[in-house]
Amino acid sequence: MKSGETLFDDDFLRKLEYLNLVSKQMVPGHLHGEHRSKKKTSSGIEFSDYREYVSGEDTKNVDWRTFLRLEKLLLRIFEEEADLPIYIFIDSSESMNCGNPLKFDEARKIAAAMCYVGLLNQDRVNLIGFNENADSRLSARRGKSQVWNTFHFLDGMTTNGSTSMVRAFKGFFSSRRRRGLVVVISDFLDPSGFERAFDMLRHYRQDLFAVHLYESDEKNPILPDEVMLKDSELGSVERVKITPGLMAAYRKTFENHAASLEGYCKKNGWGFVSTSTKTPFENLILQVFQQGRFLK
Repeated sequence: MKSGETLFDDDFLRKLEYLNLVSKQMVPGHLHGEHRSKKKTSSGIEFSDYREYVSGEDTKNVDWRTFLRLEKLLLRIFEEEADLPIYIFIDSSESMNCGNPLKFDEARKIAAAMCYVGLLNQDRVNLIGFNENADSRLSARRGKSQVWNTFHFLDGMTTNGSTSMVRAFKGFFSSRRRRGLVVVISDFLDPSGFERAFDMLRHYRQDLFAVHLYESDEKNPILPDEVMLKDSELGSVERVKITPGLMAAYRKTFENHAASLEGYCKKNGWGFVSTSTKTPFENLILQVFQQGRFLK
């Protein structure tokens, strides 16, 4: 993208308006972080639900009025706030700077669409670009007036460095971030893998929606008999002879990587989509909505 150009033209905005309308028709609520509670206490803590009292528990949250009416001991469950924040992490490592269209451009469009729907629904949206660190940040925003600020931030992002989700997540969440929904948009080509990073999110009690973004040639590359391969993040170069066996092993590795991501997310009750950069971003967002994970 040339200096002064934007990813977010009039056609893009028309598609966002369409997606926002669809999001309201699909689910009566809004994004995952939208208001969950119906009653607020004087302390500012949100009443969420009831559960049965277990012998030996503190009785301070027993609902005695309900006990007198039903003769049943129920505990009131509270949440600190009704709306939980949304943290959108965009992979800005150098491996995202490839493909036609670029993985990085598509990642930013996906992030912009999620931000747009979230901001219009009054969710508190955080944007974070990450590679080895999570230093590129736009702190919590809310409301339609913040749309152009988020677009400007996304337009100004660039790719550099290699990927370390563990370092990035640890650096961001170690400062006592509130529990919320974490959206990670990435090719997940992390030398250390993804499991430890995802476990870290679980440790911080964060929910996760993973968007696995790949370039079509990464899934099914067509190569000559011999190529010079360069690691886009580490810079190392290696001459490789391409054989049918090698290509079969590569495709199997790619499929296993995507399947492992999906399986890990499903095992933990998290959301997941895997898509090519050739898929229009609005189609991907509809897939996300249809999972019932991002809209609640």
